[in-house]
Amino acid sequence: MGVCMEVLIVDWDFLRSRPAGERDELVDVAAFGPDDVDLDDYDFDRREGWTWPDSPEDHWWARYEFRSTMTSYKAHFWAGERWDELRAFVDPTPRAAMDQFCAPLIWGEHNYGLLPADQPPFTPVVESHAGDWDPQTEVMLWLEPHEVATLLSFWAEVEPHLASLRGPFERHLVEPIGWIQDFASFSQLVSEWGDVVGRAAARGWAVIGLKC
Repeated sequence: MGVCMEVLIVDWDFLRSRPAGERDELVDVAAFGPDDVDLDDYDFDRREGWTWPDSPEDHWWARYEFRSTMTSYKAHFWAGERWDELRAFVDPTPRAAMDQFCAPLIWGEHNYGLLPADQPPFTPVVESHAGDWDPQTEVMLWLEPHEVATLLSFWAEVEPHLASLRGPFERHLVEPIGWIQDFASFSQLVSEWGDVVGRAAARGWAVIGLKC
């Protein structure tokens, strides 16, 4: 299965109000369930899309499962590879917005850290980091509310132009390999990331991704 990731949007003010040890446990339980669940029984094929908890005590979080990924990070990795191949054929303004929007989740440092010498270095405006928190589970994505708001501004630039990338994708990406092999799967994953960012930003919440 490889590396998997559970993505949560969380009420940052609520979490910050809890003692460090308690908030770490709260995040882990929201992502994976209670500690008494056997890891061998972990569901790698959870319901796709949004899960909103029923209990009033859990009002502070929601979980998102990216579609057709079975929680695997491979789809995000391959979307980054597709963008790496595609971006040279995209106009500078939408390319810059897409670079920034995708950097925390999809177009990672293994992509932009190895740009060709004839391209200017890229520095993401928003970088994932856990700050002074020390969750029990390895962090893959950690964005505070002000960073989510910044990503939303980039999504506002990306979304109107996303469909226009179909042409260059289909012309220039010949026989792409991996999990993202066509424009439909690429644009779906990018749009789902936009949905996660948009719903978190609308609530003033943070976005957390934990390795599973």
